[in-house]
Amino acid sequence: MVTQNTASAGGNGRQRTRYRGSSRSSRAGSMPEGDRQMGGAELPTPEHLVNLTPHEVTLRVTEPRPTDDSLTASRTLRLDPAGTFARVKDEASRLNDTWLSADDSLLTVTRLRRSSRLTGLPSPEPGTRFVVSRVTALAARRRSDLVFPYGEERDEAGRITAVTGLAAFRPSLAPAQWCRDRRVAARASRAEQDPGSDSVTGVVFVTATALLSGFLALIPGATDNAIHHGWAGNGQAVTSWTGLACLVAGLALLTAGARRWRRRAQLLGQRGTAYVIDEAVGPWQHEEKESVLADIRAGFARTLLVPGPGVLGTAWQWQADTDAAASSWDERADDLVRSFWAVNYNDDQVTRNALFTWAPWPVAVAFGARATARRRGLVLHVRQRPSYGAAGPRQELRLTEAAHDFLADGPRPALEKAAPEHEGKELTGELTLTISPMTSDNAAHQANSPHRGAGLGRAGSHSQHHPDPPVLLLIRIGRESIGPIKLDLASAPPVTVHAPTELLGQVLPGGTHRVPVAELRLDAGSAPAPQLPWEAFPAATDAIADWIIATASEHKDRVVLLAARMPQELAVGLGIRIGQRRQHWPGQVYPVVYFRDSLIVPRLRLGSESVPTERP
Repeated sequence: MVTQNTASAGGNGRQRTRYRGSSRSSRAGSMPEGDRQMGGAELPTPEHLVNLTPHEVTLRVTEPRPTDDSLTASRTLRLDPAGTFARVKDEASRLNDTWLSADDSLLTVTRLRRSSRLTGLPSPEPGTRFVVSRVTALAARRRSDLVFPYGEERDEAGRITAVTGLAAFRPSLAPAQWCRDRRVAARASRAEQDPGSDSVTGVVFVTATALLSGFLALIPGATDNAIHHGWAGNGQAVTSWTGLACLVAGLALLTAGARRWRRRAQLLGQRGTAYVIDEAVGPWQHEEKESVLADIRAGFARTLLVPGPGVLGTAWQWQADTDAAASSWDERADDLVRSFWAVNYNDDQVTRNALFTWAPWPVAVAFGARATARRRGLVLHVRQRPSYGAAGPRQELRLTEAAHDFLADGPRPALEKAAPEHEGKELTGELTLTISPMTSDNAAHQANSPHRGAGLGRAGSHSQHHPDPPVLLLIRIGRESIGPIKLDLASAPPVTVHAPTELLGQVLPGGTHRVPVAELRLDAGSAPAPQLPWEAFPAATDAIADWIIATASEHKDRVVLLAARMPQELAVGLGIRIGQRRQHWPGQVYPVVYFRDSLIVPRLRLGSESVPTERP
């Protein structure tokens, strides 16, 4: 039997684990001071909110977990009116009254001037923020303790039901803050611009050089003629004025070329270094990938290729069709992480780290988790590359789009707002799963005997340990099948997965089992499905991580088999979130990949035990 829930994809992405109650507490934080950290940074000091508007204010808020570097799902915080109404004093801003004729009636139109005289506004209090109207906050910009509701949520009738946060105006007398805001805005604006082509800049410099050379060639004769006959005299008008025009045009083009070159250098310096992880065996042609790499090289200050196991001397292509290959994924993932650390160590540590990934999604998850968990100061700015896979076709490289670091150190829009066309759906049920060995050495495993021959440990000795059947979790972005697992789970046929001998008997029981299955699907409900918007990737990562944690907690004693169809950038982000939420992440998670018409369970640990908390 399969059940389906339509979940709000914002927050934790699960309808049944969403906060349903509301709190009338007006305290902005309730954690002990010693626990107020998230993502390695201190959280703001708790402050008291006082509602100085005449109506109740309903806020969507998040709370930091006391024992985790992340946020909980959103809940509702209601602020009752404090009984005092802060407003602009209308009498002090009145200028005069006039009449307005409308529909055979006369209306009074009062002309007002901007006024900063307020009524009902208390004096500043340490540790207190006053919630006022936008007009009041604008009139009292000298005050830094005033905030107003921002980001309205409306129902079908257009009525405001809640706000997503609070906002404040920059103080009127804050030149230093004004300068900082201008610099931040300028950097953000440059990051979204096209740096232009080097060839065009070269043409501008060449043209400027030619014009200035023309001026230098003409000016001696024009100067000699001007001394004897005056400027442009004796029939030398064309020569004299042409030389002057060459000087003016050459200087103008030289200045334009220098500005263009400086602007491009600043933009590329801000984008930093592009790290390319090329570990895929997908359907990419060599010419296609080289074209994308050429665009990446032109768009960043430096482009560094992270050498994988195959480049470092190992005959390796992330193949999973043999027992030996499937048993080596864990070590090869560690090799890839160490290779990245080595390349990053030799790079300029001041530059940003832009990451482009071609890798199987489990490798991308493991890389994101292990590369960042051991080095808390390492921030990966993940960028999206062209793709023909799970997220739908994306033909062009858009470097003007912002990169994602997938950290939980700031608010982000809910998934239903960032991707309104994609609806989060949960499906649960049961599936017949056969776990079989990958080599002929284990051909004695009977399909209907869960434990026969499954006790071979890593050293080949017999073990009395009989692991429980796993739970199968599916993550599907779009409407594509995950190997033989179709969209309709209720009518899904029996599924066979192949696992290396090192996992059989120790982690997974061989044979056929009836296992629980759960799926989180971000589906637009149409075919062809629209691409998941790039700006929605962080919210989608949060929804996926919350769903995995909540679902795995319902099967605490089972190994989690995770099968997915999702973009590799989303997989890297999921790995980064694993590193941040290690304490809540399930302990034993193994991926299920589709390779050469078979479902394979490689020995690649994606559970919390695979993410160390300290550097080795």
